[in-house]
Amino acid sequence: MNYQNTQTINALSNEDLVKIAPSIGATKPHARNSNKYSFVPTLAAVDWLRKDNWIPTAASEVAAKHEGTRGYQKHVIRFTRPDLVLKGRRMELAMFNSHDGGSSFRLVAGLLEFICANSMVSGDKMAEYLHRHVGFNGTKFVEQAKMVNTYMEKTTEKIDQWGTIELTPDERGVYCRAAHHAVFGDDAAIEIRPEALLQRRRYSQNNMNDLWTTFNNCQENVIKGGLRGRGTTGRRASTRAIKSIDKDRKINQALWTITEHFAKYKMAA
Repeated sequence: MNYQNTQTINALSNEDLVKIAPSIGATKPHARNSNKYSFVPTLAAVDWLRKDNWIPTAASEVAAKHEGTRGYQKHVIRFTRPDLVLKGRRMELAMFNSHDGGSSFRLVAGLLEFICANSMVSGDKMAEYLHRHVGFNGTKFVEQAKMVNTYMEKTTEKIDQWGTIELTPDERGVYCRAAHHAVFGDDAAIEIRPEALLQRRRYSQNNMNDLWTTFNNCQENVIKGGLRGRGTTGRRASTRAIKSIDKDRKINQALWTITEHFAKYKMAA
């Protein structure tokens, strides 16, 4: 994702974005789109958000499925604002789009945890908005970006609460099994023990068993890969880092949702 992993906001220009992910600079839609398709350049959307004080900080694109879609494929740009950098994390707005007809505009709330430079997205559907290219409304697009921003302020309070919820060893076991099923399902190419998702990557987390840290352990281990297990042939293998834009988003949202359910259960107990 070409993350700028410091608390300083390093703004990317339109030229920077296109250099990182050329599909962001498309000036026309793919030829296979119908006449009803409203072509909205991604850079135009970037400029609208920039006028509303959103700063582009990172970008990436998926690999083209075939040569004919190169330059039109799905891409994502992450934004933040100066007022959203606080408490060791940076709240972010992720904007997804494509010009090959395969994706609508999508705005999703996210955050970057500085301790591990581990970007993630919220799993709450209240923080996700779709904008079809057919009948696209630029004014509504910017308004819904503001609604995501409002949600982010509530998310900070939620995260602080999760950091105060202590989990017992049994509860952490239930959490990692739920996370394991959400990520790998029943047909995993590599057999990974659920407990492996709880591995700690930093010494400072050794005695921390709160819900937020547990979420971070699982999320970081899954997204960054390197979990060791055995493949279908019985030979030792390890998981790869998640590079897919769609898979990254779906995994993050699944883990976020699991964490929300755990918080509700613990608060009700």
